Amino acid sequence: MAEEMKNEVKKENRHSGFATAALVLGIVGIVLSFIPIINNAAFILGVLAVIFGLVSLIKRASKASAFVGLVLGVAACAITLYMQESVSKALDDAISEMDTAFDDLDGSNTDQLLEKSIKVSFGAFSVDNSAFITSTKLPVTVTNLEAETTSYSIHVEAIDANGSRIGDDYIYVNDLGANQSQVFDCFEYISSDEIASYEAASFKVVEVSRY
Repeated sequence: MAEEMKNEVKKENRHSGFATAALVLGIVGIVLSFIPIINNAAFILGVLAVIFGLVSLIKRASKASAFVGLVLGVAACAITLYMQESVSKALDDAISEMDTAFDDLDGSNTDQLLEKSIKVSFGAFSVDNSAFITSTKLPVTVTNLEAETTSYSIHVEAIDANGSRIGDDYIYVNDLGANQSQVFDCFEYISSDEIASYEAASFKVVEVSRY
């Protein structure tokens, strides 16, 4: 009889140990679940807490501790999954923003920039012979469509009637305010033997970089 009682006590202690383990693992899992990377371990601890909690409930030992450990284990797993999804989304957004910034910088987003961020308008190519040196210029009006001060580099080409490039020039726009416009001159001091070609040329934006 005494031996049977001892065995029952041992079983009860073992079953209570499952409940205690579930509670401890659940608490630790909850704490670690909020920490990125480390919460991988929190997920495992949460699963173990659920398993130990279920075992203890089935054996009907330390029901309160087992139930709390079970709930904490489920919560630790859920929080871990949510945090990892949030961190993953934040990283994806950051990488996407970096890719966009690099594309803006190297001119890959020229079409998007011309559509949403910057407006470029060409004036008439003119020749001034009043001075000792003949000077030329193509006035270009640049408007910043962004809601913040921005700097741009604009690559402009002169094209003849056949679509062949005659020449090119660059415009550097530094710290242009939101919705502000500024006029720049390009194709200045064209050689006299090329002036006729430029007077008949059309002009287009080849590339825009934002920095």
